[in-house]
Amino acid sequence: MAKPIIITVGNNKGGVGKSTTCVNLSAGLAQEGATVLVVDGDPQSNTTSTLLPDFGLRENSSLVKALEDPEGAFSPNACATKTEHMEIVPNSIRCMEWEVRSYAGIDSVLGFSRLLQNDKDISRYDYMIIDTPPNIGPMLRNSLLISDFVLVPCPVGDQYALDGFSTFIQVLSQAKQQNKKLLLLGVVLTKFDGRAVTHKKNKDRIRAFFDAKGIPVFDTEIRVNIDIDRAHSHRKSIFEFDATKSGALDYHALAREVIARVEKQA
Repeated sequence: MAKPIIITVGNNKGGVGKSTTCVNLSAGLAQEGATVLVVDGDPQSNTTSTLLPDFGLRENSSLVKALEDPEGAFSPNACATKTEHMEIVPNSIRCMEWEVRSYAGIDSVLGFSRLLQNDKDISRYDYMIIDTPPNIGPMLRNSLLISDFVLVPCPVGDQYALDGFSTFIQVLSQAKQQNKKLLLLGVVLTKFDGRAVTHKKNKDRIRAFFDAKGIPVFDTEIRVNIDIDRAHSHRKSIFEFDATKSGALDYHALAREVIARVEKQA
């Protein structure tokens, strides 16, 4: 059975722009004509809050509902978003309860694998983009075991942006032992303010750090853009809010770069 290209958006540090990247990269891929399934693997549900038109839909369709069902799958729990070609499997705080219950069971690692195996309609998506929480728990481990690629947001303005990155790389290495195809697609620099001297210095330092380790960094940088926050407060992607803003231009460029990198690896 054909399946979509699966990309985990991950970083074990909070506040780096994971949900923002998940929402707007997915919308950018949809702008390019790809059919995208967004899976909100973060119990905080920020991606769901932005993309799901009606929260009531979570009563019947959600990631935790799929995981609690022995015959569960991703696509039967997908809900339409306001963006053409893009659907979402929403999440809720109930997922934290599932994580606690599942910790000693096989689903703490292989739950997503089971959902994928059960999914007869998954081939209708070109991409599956999975948002993950800022911890190394069941959601991240499940996601890495079904993914083809990992994309890591890294905020330029954060002095501690690189703290804990070695831990995340160790988690990736462990996941690769079970998922041989898993590759780090790249680090994307987020929240970059080209007017700030400290940001320019940090950007050079961060790029040098990753270059020294042979870790790929995307050419596209996501600039600081208040309109992205405004868009999310209106529960919209930046493309729905205003496709002329720098945030939309940046995420569209990132989407094109992701497509090019994925095709290069094919």
